Amino acid sequence: MHSRMDDREIRKDAKNYRFGGFPVTPTNLLILISNLEGAYQELKYQGFKEDMETLEKIKKGYYKLYFKKLKEEKLKNENPNT
Repeated sequence: MHSRMDDREIRKDAKNYRFGGFPVTPTNLLILISNLEGAYQELKYQGFKEDMETLEKIKKGYYKLYFKKLKEEKLKNENPNT
């Protein structure tokens, strides 16, 4: 399990900036979702409706994964011996 501080430390090390270099944690997923939301807004302002719809589907999957990982992390914190 990674804590928020672990995620920060991982992002400070340049060797982790490679494919698969960051663990899939709720914190890292929120950073990804935030970036996707920003891209979605730019598409909206520039009138790229089809791309907005594509990105909406992508975001939905990452939101679902985020809530799944958040639940797993919460259960691990409540039951550290499992």
